[in-house]
Amino acid sequence: MTTLSPKAEQNNQSTDDIQVLSEFEDNTKVKVFAATKEHAKTLSGEIAAMYEEALGKGGVQKKGHEAYPDSDLFSAKGIESTLEAGERIIAVAQIQEDGKDVIVGAMVADHMSPHHVEFNSMAVPVSRRGHKIGSHIVRGLADIIDESNFTVNATELVTHSMASQAAHFHNGFRAICGFGFCHYPHVFFKDHPESVLWVTRFQGKLVPTLRRFRSALGRQLGRHLADVKHKLIASQASGQVQLASGRLDDESLNLIGEVLKERTAYVPKRYHDLVQAILFQFEDVLDVTVKSWTRPEAHTESDKAEHDTAESATDENLTVEPKEGFGHSYIIFKKDFVFDEKEVARAIKAVHKLDKRYIKVCIPANTPESLKAADYLIEQGFVFHSYLPLYGFAGPAEFYDMLSLQWIKPSVLKANPLPGETDSVVKLYGYPANLSGDIVKMIAGELHSQKEKS
Repeated sequence: MTTLSPKAEQNNQSTDDIQVLSEFEDNTKVKVFAATKEHAKTLSGEIAAMYEEALGKGGVQKKGHEAYPDSDLFSAKGIESTLEAGERIIAVAQIQEDGKDVIVGAMVADHMSPHHVEFNSMAVPVSRRGHKIGSHIVRGLADIIDESNFTVNATELVTHSMASQAAHFHNGFRAICGFGFCHYPHVFFKDHPESVLWVTRFQGKLVPTLRRFRSALGRQLGRHLADVKHKLIASQASGQVQLASGRLDDESLNLIGEVLKERTAYVPKRYHDLVQAILFQFEDVLDVTVKSWTRPEAHTESDKAEHDTAESATDENLTVEPKEGFGHSYIIFKKDFVFDEKEVARAIKAVHKLDKRYIKVCIPANTPESLKAADYLIEQGFVFHSYLPLYGFAGPAEFYDMLSLQWIKPSVLKANPLPGETDSVVKLYGYPANLSGDIVKMIAGELHSQKEKS
């Protein structure tokens, strides 16, 4: 991170040096800080030992469980390499005991792009749990990310831990955008893969400014960055919007204009209301219109003829990430893709040949092509996964929304009840009263319809 907080500027420090102090209920001081290259030699062993104590040797909790899918966190060498590379943030929680600094937890933030992060791999040793250390870690790492200009934080919350979910919800990570059912390995349950709840939060020093412009200027500022920037500049020049920091610099102006511009979300009819509900959580910043169509159950004759003659020698519109060594794979459409049924069918077939139990497909949602791709995937047995605003990044400051669908292997579905069913291991914070209930209801309905058709 390169942006400095006022405190950091005074001390000529980077955000890597920011420390967040809070207290246990017994007044024990907790310090959360981003471990840096300077800590690579001195703290790597202690951080790795903490992860091992929390999640088992090598990330394996018990016999028959699969390893936690982040092996670098369980060895001093792995932690040291991670810190020296500087590509990930490891936020460390530390207290003093008997005059010594002791690590009591940690969490990782992965940089997905210059303006995207994902929190993951939070761990607190069993003997330290019950003191809200997780809440301290989430708050501290969130404060570090808030030192950036603008960051889209889309994070997966594991669903075996209500404590982890509560720690995030209580620290502002409560905008629910999706649910991945049986996505990850059998880490926490020998007989059940882990599920994840997706939450998104906009972070950074520009977020209050974004809200101020939206409040003052309203909506429909334009679909092109140049038009929105013109209105932002005019509003400052006229005094309609006054900022304590003065005029916006070019980078900030571009970011704010890009976020505030009008967008259209193209989603299948069945997802229309659900996507609107998800986007409603961001209405203080975003301006998105949801459009749908109701497609016939089968392709028309002209459609069939078109696809039968279409040449698809190369996969130009998507990429396949096989995720070797794991039970899941991803298919990711490129930003300006043109839907080609043969191309998508080949990608799905290629993944099925790998005998995967889970496939997630990510579709840029601000193009009408999204409707064709999503409807085709639904016909192939895929169900709703998420709608993530501004999750796609085309750089240097160009964002787009992402609609994702998921396929779960029938044998896995048979052995893993959805949330709310008696034998389900999945526990969702606030379920079913919040949006997680609506998302799970959608997924359940789609799976039921598939079963009836078969």
